[in-house]
Amino acid sequence: MRKIFALSIVAVILGTLVGFSDFRSKEVQPIVLMILIFTSTFGFWQPRFGWLWAILIGGGVPAAHFLNLAFGFASPYPILPNVFGAFIALIPAFIGAYSGALGKWILSQLRT
Repeated sequence: MRKIFALSIVAVILGTLVGFSDFRSKEVQPIVLMILIFTSTFGFWQPRFGWLWAILIGGGVPAAHFLNLAFGFASPYPILPNVFGAFIALIPAFIGAYSGALGKWILSQLRT
């Protein structure tokens, strides 16, 4: 359980990094790549908690935009039509997390 707690803290830090990067980025491709790499790595390490890694890391994007909106910071590149469009970041997060879990399962099947 300590391992999951420690990994959750690291995932929240990475989610914050992804959210801050997305808030300052003009293009979405590097952010999607970051999300895919981070979530697939965590999904490979702990496949049972793929959903958790997707939410903690991918959820950093909408969290950053909502916090900036709540505190009145102007986004250099606003999400259109509104801030709820940031939730689309959860799609590559879930894809990455469960791709990592699938990779772990495939490796375990090849070993036996």
